[in-house]
Amino acid sequence: MVSTATTFSPADSEAALASHTGRMVLTPADPHASPQVGLLVEALVETGFVGERLEMSEAPAYRIGPGFLSLLAFAGCAVSIASDPDGQGGFCHIRIPPSWEHPHLLVGRNTRAPRCIGCRARLVDWRERAAHWASHPHAGVTCPSCGETRPPWLWDWKDQGGFGRLFILVEEIFPSEATPTPALFDLLIRASGTGWRHFYVQD
Repeated sequence: MVSTATTFSPADSEAALASHTGRMVLTPADPHASPQVGLLVEALVETGFVGERLEMSEAPAYRIGPGFLSLLAFAGCAVSIASDPDGQGGFCHIRIPPSWEHPHLLVGRNTRAPRCIGCRARLVDWRERAAHWASHPHAGVTCPSCGETRPPWLWDWKDQGGFGRLFILVEEIFPSEATPTPALFDLLIRASGTGWRHFYVQD
């Protein structure tokens, strides 16, 4: 099934979910890749991108670390990050859900129809197709305009959604508010042996 959000525990406030700013998603460029999470977390802790573990959901969640702001490039000159889990509403933190068995589509309310990489036509009925992709991980998608067939992850989703088996979710980041620095991508590559990309989704 298509994922529009990762579940929080009942203890998390409804207000935090209702006011969800968005999340920046880091995932391997190869949607089939599933790096070892332990090595990734170790590298992110050593560089200060993540801090102490939070007991707030089934999936591992972490406070942002002291090196967080040096590994992301934020738009604007006055960066203000809410990082207190005891405050009202959402706060910036990092979650790493378990890996999926096959490439999984992660989207949000900001996701738009992907484009064919050949003719640039939009796949307007992608939401109706998503359930089929989840149950048929090797299904191809034929472009209704040019007739070329390719996997759904080889369509152009821009930076508004995408496929992967492993996702690092940086919560409460407005789309395009922050971008990963080359240093962040370098450490992810060193820890995983594969290239990475990013996109943004909003609940």
